[in-house]
Amino acid sequence: MELTKYSWWGESNEPPEHLKTKKQLAELSLAPLKPIGIIETQKYNVLLYDPKNPECCRPKRKATPKQLETLAANRLKAKIKRDYQEWYRKVGFIERDRINAVLWAREQLVMDDWVILDTETTGLYDAEVVEIAIVSHKGEPLLNTLIKPSILIPAEVTAIHGITDEMVVDAPLFPEFYSRIAKVLQDKRILIYNAQFDIKILNYCCELYGLPILMLQKRSDCLMEWAAQWGGYWSYYHKDYQYFPLPSGNHRALGDCTAAFGLIKQMAADSDEMNCPVPIPQGDR
Repeated sequence: MELTKYSWWGESNEPPEHLKTKKQLAELSLAPLKPIGIIETQKYNVLLYDPKNPECCRPKRKATPKQLETLAANRLKAKIKRDYQEWYRKVGFIERDRINAVLWAREQLVMDDWVILDTETTGLYDAEVVEIAIVSHKGEPLLNTLIKPSILIPAEVTAIHGITDEMVVDAPLFPEFYSRIAKVLQDKRILIYNAQFDIKILNYCCELYGLPILMLQKRSDCLMEWAAQWGGYWSYYHKDYQYFPLPSGNHRALGDCTAAFGLIKQMAADSDEMNCPVPIPQGDR
């Protein structure tokens, strides 16, 4: 049957008042069958039905108790999903990141391809190394020595790490110890608490003395970032985790290496994640 064509409501050929759209039928608890009219537009067509014509529509069937139960269950699932997504967006990712930090620490303790490195320096900018230490994946010292810089150690820096000019007067210069450092680090991943700072200092010393860069950037992991993630103090303002000082470090290179190794073991011993329902996306970091 050819459908009668009408214009949009308010125009000269608007549909009669008794014809209804699908939405209007639903409001009358009717289900559409065969339309008898149509309004054609550039974007879509509106089909029209006569609610009093049994060929056009029929009463909606009432849902069975089972269907109502299923509908209620689906609505509950949808609400739980929305609530979870909202929780995850606000705080759930913090727990996920903490769990990933614990798993990262555990992974380190079963691998043997890494070392921990720490330096003490003459300051923060254009600074030189005055002490360097490296410990193995078992926490055993591999290297621990003072280094004589080409400049004096400022008193305010000595007040932090305790290393004086007198203490380094007979220590080797950086070039004299460079090959030993490079050998200990060869084919190793390097874990550093505040990796960006120590790498910057070592690169500066290499450039200062015309030595090849040790290429630490691509094979280093910042323990400070993992620890901050494990600590879970999230700043919504900075959109990042709050860093904290190395626990129990004594501001000497070997002491800080030992403290860093202890921190990895402390992170790995965290067992709360076994009871946490938060999913851990693969490769998420």
